[in-house]
Amino acid sequence: MAKSKTGEPSPIIIVKKGGGGHKAHHGGSWKVAYADFVTAMMAFFLLLWLIASLKPQQKNELALVFQDKNAPTKEKVVNLEKIPTFMAKDAKVGRPEFKLSQENKLRYEVALMIKEIIANDPNLRQTSGVSSDSSGVLLNVNSPVLFDPNSATLKPGSDKMLQGIIDILKAHKIDLVVRGHADDGESGGGLYPSKWELSSARAAAIVRYIVEKGGIPPTRVRAVGYGDSQPLVPPTSPEARAKNRRVEFYYHGQDTPAW
Repeated sequence: MAKSKTGEPSPIIIVKKGGGGHKAHHGGSWKVAYADFVTAMMAFFLLLWLIASLKPQQKNELALVFQDKNAPTKEKVVNLEKIPTFMAKDAKVGRPEFKLSQENKLRYEVALMIKEIIANDPNLRQTSGVSSDSSGVLLNVNSPVLFDPNSATLKPGSDKMLQGIIDILKAHKIDLVVRGHADDGESGGGLYPSKWELSSARAAAIVRYIVEKGGIPPTRVRAVGYGDSQPLVPPTSPEARAKNRRVEFYYHGQDTPAW
């Protein structure tokens, strides 16, 4: 220990230095981020509540609106037997309340018109089906409604159903492909060498009627025959063969080729 000149110990001096103080205030930016988070969570739970309040049928119908149009066609085929009625202001007009794309809106309006055709014909209600894919709407009609077995002559009474097909073409700028099919037991009645000619003749007979009776330009309608190459069900009974013996009406956009 150091001593003073007098010989006495020097006093110990303790120096206390004041702190530099707190750092500068960080500001309120965290409040903005927190408010955004709370808003997003509120919107999320509100969406969950809205979805939970829908009926199961409405959920299935609403799912049709959000389909990915780029998805493969085979995975995207949906049944349109029950068109979303809660989405339409007027079921007869069929104009959806939601802001759909022009393509989806057209598909729904065509499907609604097809549904009306089926509803007005007792035979069609039991022997027809409606489906949709990424390109258009398909009406499937069992051939007995339009043709007798081994025949490509339109049956009496088929004009009412075909007039509905014509009305759709007149109401919308779309094209139509008529696909004829035969069953494995048909021979063509001696008039057609094969099932290919028979199925093609059926499609051609319908196209001819649409063009001549409906005044539809031939460029908007096509006829295709598939013979018995695309059966719907195994041909194990007369009823099954009747299902395979069918005509398909495929409505699609004018810029979308479909066969």
